[in-house]
Amino acid sequence: MIVNLCRKFEGIRVEKREFVPISVIIPVYNVNQWLDECMESVVTQTFKNFEVILINDGSTDGSEIKCQEWAQKDSRVRLISKKNEGLSVTRNYGIEIANGEYLVFIDSDDWINSTYLEKLYSAILESNASISECDVYRFHDDTKEMTYRNCAGDMGRLYTLEEHMQYGYTAIWKCMIKKSLFVEHHITFPDCHSPARAVYPLLLALSGNIVNVQEGLYYYRRFRQGSLSEKPRVNNGDEQAVGLNAFDSLLDGFKRCGIYDKYEELLKRIIKIKLSDMLAGLFYRRDPEEYKQLVDKYYAYIEQKFPGTTNFKYVTLGGYNLNRILSNMDILHNPNGRFNFSSIISIMNPIQEAFSLVHHNKYREIMVRRDAGSSFWNLMEEIGPQYIFIDFIEERFDLLGYAKGYVTKSDAFDGIQMKPEHYHLIKFGTKECIQLWEKSVDQFLEKVRSRFPNCNIVLVENYLSEEVGDLNGKVLFAEIDSIREVNKVLKRYYEYVSDNYEWILTVDTSKCNYYFTDCSYEYGAIPSHLNEIVNKEVAKHIEEVIRI
Repeated sequence: MIVNLCRKFEGIRVEKREFVPISVIIPVYNVNQWLDECMESVVTQTFKNFEVILINDGSTDGSEIKCQEWAQKDSRVRLISKKNEGLSVTRNYGIEIANGEYLVFIDSDDWINSTYLEKLYSAILESNASISECDVYRFHDDTKEMTYRNCAGDMGRLYTLEEHMQYGYTAIWKCMIKKSLFVEHHITFPDCHSPARAVYPLLLALSGNIVNVQEGLYYYRRFRQGSLSEKPRVNNGDEQAVGLNAFDSLLDGFKRCGIYDKYEELLKRIIKIKLSDMLAGLFYRRDPEEYKQLVDKYYAYIEQKFPGTTNFKYVTLGGYNLNRILSNMDILHNPNGRFNFSSIISIMNPIQEAFSLVHHNKYREIMVRRDAGSSFWNLMEEIGPQYIFIDFIEERFDLLGYAKGYVTKSDAFDGIQMKPEHYHLIKFGTKECIQLWEKSVDQFLEKVRSRFPNCNIVLVENYLSEEVGDLNGKVLFAEIDSIREVNKVLKRYYEYVSDNYEWILTVDTSKCNYYFTDCSYEYGAIPSHLNEIVNKEVAKHIEEVIRI
């Protein structure tokens, strides 16, 4: 195999070295600005007995010179330079020439904790597993914000192997993997967008066991200019099929290894979840028409691979946590159908003049523009949903009366750099607000029923969480009195709809277990966010209500 690969990579000489426990494979392409930080974190590991396979993949920015400097400074570094062929081809070459029993893959613009190798290696030996992985810090290269991603499970409750295949963070660089898994099962990274999605579930299924080091040992740099995640590579010239090649490879791998029948039902869910994740990442990075074509491709792909599987289109009107709840349903999720940070009052009373809207968060800017422009009905026409899923969490905000209409003063709107100069403030919970809301919700529901008679409304009775914590314990939020005041009004809203509109399907969350905020949630432990355990429970209740 090595001889054949050497023929493929013309001009490359592979130096045979002695066995080491771990091979660290680092592909390098135009990362001159970040390579030193990455390499410094690798060569200063507390575990010392490893090799670094540093592969310069045709860099043009001076990265090769830095690679040479590191190879000269540390004898454990093996430098290979070749023409540019992409991340997957480069990783596969590293696998072939690695001398280590275990492999780790590090992206050359990221960095690792000094104990990364030691802790992953100790865990894999102690558990006799074939894969170990750690939690991750995600570093926003623009804002410099750092968030923590738990990869082992929900609030300390560890995933089962199948849950890990389904919900696990499919990044390969947080893992230490036994090389024999790749070699014995002929697993390689496909040359396509998101190649880790093609191999991660398969490696887990074949390993039969994964051990988690529940510490953030890997630092992933997000939103770096020029990175593949910001501008994904084209798949064989077909940008509209981005990511589908990876799932072709995933299904082919399960079939080739003789385990497809065992995991077919799970693979349906995995592919729907991962395609939904990809849509969430591409939604605000793609031209709207191009994005729409991509969504159509994804729906067609699922139907082609799994004919007759459950799938339908929907629109969300409610809080961000409602998105998280729905993401656990066994369907494809299109973030273009989200109408977050908006109220029914603003939808039914659009402002009549435009004003400048600029937000540093592109997603929030899109949502605020939708609210200010009252584009809900255009969205309904565009998507043609079978369901509208609603909660009233976003109704808790004050409203700004402006130009004969209203805009929701949500936490997203508070981040807008420019706002209307003259407005009338309507405070949430006041008599004026409640009367306006009841009038608006009557108009809204009647308009939905008359214009979209085949669309069902599902009302999810979500409230602000009163408690924050984890499975080991929880406490009341400091602002508990104001939370209860908000929830009292929200309860009145839910009862108003239930009492007057019997045709609306309702999901009661009051009897759900663990209805509280996860104290470690990556994007903030705030009352409008719950935790993934209860989110999954609510999702099951929704599926029962709509009978899927």
